[in-house]
Amino acid sequence: MAVQAGTQTFEVKANANSLATTARDAVPLNTGITLNLGDALAISATGLWDGGGCGIFDANGTTCYGNDPITGINYFSLIGKIGADALADNTWFKVGTSYSGVAASAGTLYLAFLDTDSFNNSGFVTASVTAVPEAASWALMLAGLAGVTAVRQVRRRQRA
Repeated sequence: MAVQAGTQTFEVKANANSLATTARDAVPLNTGITLNLGDALAISATGLWDGGGCGIFDANGTTCYGNDPITGINYFSLIGKIGADALADNTWFKVGTSYSGVAASAGTLYLAFLDTDSFNNSGFVTASVTAVPEAASWALMLAGLAGVTAVRQVRRRQRA
C-alpha cells in the first residue's frame, strides 16, 4: 500500500518479530507501508517486552548487553528499516518509543525487536505509524486533479 496521510497501528512482538541477528529464527514485521524517498515518517511505541535477560523494557531497549555489533543499536530496542527486503542489508535505524524523520530511501517499512535470537523473548509493543507523502507527491496528485477538472470543463463547453 502506498503512503497515505494517516496513522496505522501494529503489534511488534519480541518473539515473532525479532531481527534475531545470530539465530535468524524470526522475521521482522512487514507493515505493508510503502514509502517514497522524502516521505515524512513518525512512529511512537508503547508497551513492554523482554529479551530473556536484564529485565523488562520499553521500546528504547537497554545497554546492559551493550550495542548490537551489526546495527550499532542497543539491544531490545524497537528498530525500523525501509527497503525491499528486511534482511538484505544493514540499514536499520532506532525507533525506540518515539521516532520522527524523513524516509532516506524508498521501499517497505519493516519493524523489529533487536536481539540475537528470539526463543526466550516475550511481550510486544504497539507501534503507531504516521506516514505523510512528500510534497512532490502531493503536488503531482493536485496537478492530476486540476487536469481532470479542466478536461471536464472543456467537455461541458463543447456540449453547450
